[in-house]
Amino acid sequence: MTDHHSTKTSTGHELSESSYLDSHFEAMKPEYEAMIRSVGIKSGWNVLDAGCGGGSFLPLLAELVGSRGHICAIDLAPENIERVDSLVENKQFPCSIETRVGNLTSLPYEDNRFDVVWCANITQYLTDDELGNMLAEFHRVVRPGGLVAVKEFDLTVNLFSPFDQTMIWRLYDAARHHIPPMQGGLRTFQLATWLKQAGLINVGFKSFLSERKAPLRPIERAFISTILQAHPQAAESVDLSEQDRVVWRGLANFDSPDHILKHPDFYFREGHIVVVGQAPEN
Repeated sequence: MTDHHSTKTSTGHELSESSYLDSHFEAMKPEYEAMIRSVGIKSGWNVLDAGCGGGSFLPLLAELVGSRGHICAIDLAPENIERVDSLVENKQFPCSIETRVGNLTSLPYEDNRFDVVWCANITQYLTDDELGNMLAEFHRVVRPGGLVAVKEFDLTVNLFSPFDQTMIWRLYDAARHHIPPMQGGLRTFQLATWLKQAGLINVGFKSFLSERKAPLRPIERAFISTILQAHPQAAESVDLSEQDRVVWRGLANFDSPDHILKHPDFYFREGHIVVVGQAPEN
């Protein structure tokens, strides 16, 4: 039987618990490394990892800034920061790292402190007002000429097969006003506009695609199982036909010999967008 433990943190956010975040990063590591490298982080920079989770991005961020750089890692969930503190204590990083529990809509840092803000997989949890406040805070704490980089999922390209793709669309449509991660994940393609409205300039974005096919590595199977499980759970809480609910319940039965994860042609796809803007020079 497949064991699906809670992916919530004490904040109540789904899919934000550190072991889930770690499995996601490891399952999609080549793509995530490409996303971070695309930002243009330079040696010696002072970086804010905003919404750092369990610290999956810290090793590469530390590699990029090197011994002359510095990283501040902040997260709303105290248990995630405890995980990061343990990571920093037990792993040799090339740069100094400090941690803090805090809210991204009210950052505990002075103006113009950072060369770059990196924020991954956070905007999905935020209301429009919260997103605007967070981006205003990012603009405040980054130096003139510095960068704000926001990475988020683009749910519009999510797919798993063999499965009826129209059922996924119906679920997302029904859930988009009721389940924040789905609502926020469908707002991703508008993030460039949001960064411009926050006063950032030279805003651009790049899309990335993660694809995995059978046979899956164990870490890929573990991560994708969690994603698949989240869909039937969402289906039970929104307005769908009983016919659709029955199919979604079948997807939750990982012990079935006919489960799609056991299909020789299983395919999984998720989309990501990295949006980068620059704070104007004074």
